[in-house]
Amino acid sequence: MAKAGFFIRPMPVGAEVIGDVDEKDPSVQAELYAAWLDHGILLFHGVDSIERHLELSRLFGELEIHPYVPARSPLHPLLIDIGGPGRRRAFVYDESDIRVNRIPWHRDTAYTRDICKGAMLRMVEVPRQLGETRLCDTAMAYDDLPEAVKAQLVGLEYHATLRNHPVKQIRPGAFWKAARPATDAEDPAGADKEPPDEADDHGWPSVIQPALLTHPESGRQCIFLSPTYVDYFLGMDPKESQDLLEYLVDHMLKPKYVYEHRWALNDAIVWDNRRFMHSSGGNLPSDTRYGLRTTLAGPTRTGRYLDEDTKAGETLLAD
Repeated sequence: MAKAGFFIRPMPVGAEVIGDVDEKDPSVQAELYAAWLDHGILLFHGVDSIERHLELSRLFGELEIHPYVPARSPLHPLLIDIGGPGRRRAFVYDESDIRVNRIPWHRDTAYTRDICKGAMLRMVEVPRQLGETRLCDTAMAYDDLPEAVKAQLVGLEYHATLRNHPVKQIRPGAFWKAARPATDAEDPAGADKEPPDEADDHGWPSVIQPALLTHPESGRQCIFLSPTYVDYFLGMDPKESQDLLEYLVDHMLKPKYVYEHRWALNDAIVWDNRRFMHSSGGNLPSDTRYGLRTTLAGPTRTGRYLDEDTKAGETLLAD
């Protein structure tokens, strides 16, 4: 559909915005928001400033300061840094790939009770190779589940815990079987920086989340997992729980539900976090990959603490 100098080109997963967008035009805002709800991902090109990034982000909702304090960017309170200068030591995955910025499949802020609405990531330094971002449409994946599995997920909940360290993330949703910090010789530039501690979860308490989420705007059913956070499904024995988790992750990650983006400078992707999960394949330590990301406010209360009186983690929302 063409409108005021741009059109929206559907992709197999998500859509691309081609042309110039006047974000101050209410009709443009309405068209882009409707396309975002329809496709779940919109890809923009040539977003060449923080101001432009913030303006585009606001087409999809108010912005909020990200609750994970260590990620916040010094450039602007509404941005977080993704990679960039000052990185920690690289990791060696499966004794074959040395990478930085590798992140398993997850949903943002799914370690809290209130999952964020979405996010817009803009790439301001692009590695010479690798560095792709993958996004998975969990609504499309839900639609294709067998009816018996859909019925099994109704009312099902899981226990979820934030995991930051690559060794702790070795579970469904990670795409590696083993990880270790690189040696000084393997990563000289990162050798003077300590790797993250395996207990580096910054005090966030575990939460209980539903296996299904009814999208609050579209009404579509989404498989509501942040896979590497999942400890177990409530009411299942360990094997049954693990088998179901592996089945759901394998199903969601079928190629027809996944969009893989190879970044160009000043590309920006806005995704619906209620519907999509995402991951980063990582890049070589010799390259720099640096992104800035906004967080869309309008959280959806999805989870609960085991002890609803706990205040653990809530103080991390403050500066």
